[in-house]
Amino acid sequence: MPVRRFGRPSPVVMVDRGVLTDESLTPTARLIYALLLACLDTETGSHEVARLAGLASVDDMQPFLDELESVGAADVMDHVGAGQVITVHESPLLPEQRTHACIPCQDCGACSCEYIKGMCRPCSHIRDVREQARADIARWQQEVDQGKTYAVGSGGARLHRWDCSSLNTVERSVGSLEDAIKAAKAGADPGYIYWPQLPKLYSAEELRRKGSKKRNCGLCGPDPL
Repeated sequence: MPVRRFGRPSPVVMVDRGVLTDESLTPTARLIYALLLACLDTETGSHEVARLAGLASVDDMQPFLDELESVGAADVMDHVGAGQVITVHESPLLPEQRTHACIPCQDCGACSCEYIKGMCRPCSHIRDVREQARADIARWQQEVDQGKTYAVGSGGARLHRWDCSSLNTVERSVGSLEDAIKAAKAGADPGYIYWPQLPKLYSAEELRRKGSKKRNCGLCGPDPL
């Protein structure tokens, strides 16, 4: 059974004083609470937590988890794609703060409880990157419509025509982004999803004002400044 909490991983174990000294909880429940928090940033699972607490099996933890749930310090419930999960809270939740059902991501349907309720971390990242793409495409199209015919690619070393075949195009960038999203949905690291920026476009007047000394691309041969 996986163990989770809400909050950022930390090398320091923060244990709520109120839970640890709550005399309405059994000593074993308080020990399990401390162990759950201590084991979150490790590979230790619930079976190992049970053993460390001196219990014969993970099933023997349930009465003590019920105690912790009664004070808002932990809960056990089914999560989409993960089965039953123990969630432990560094600070107890008030009754109105407690969630008694997993909230699937509105984009992919996976569990979203560890990030934003209703939006998992990968899908939130994909949404952010798509927004970057829309803004960059709109900027690039506006510069094209303004008749800016010179381009500087991501490397910035040479001056190109706006339509140089060596530069990123909208189609190439969209294709790269969609390929990365497909790979992430197939199990790859979603951190590799990014928008390949389209080149910045300039007019001849803008480049002359900037005093541009960039070498011309030998492939497209932009007009001399």
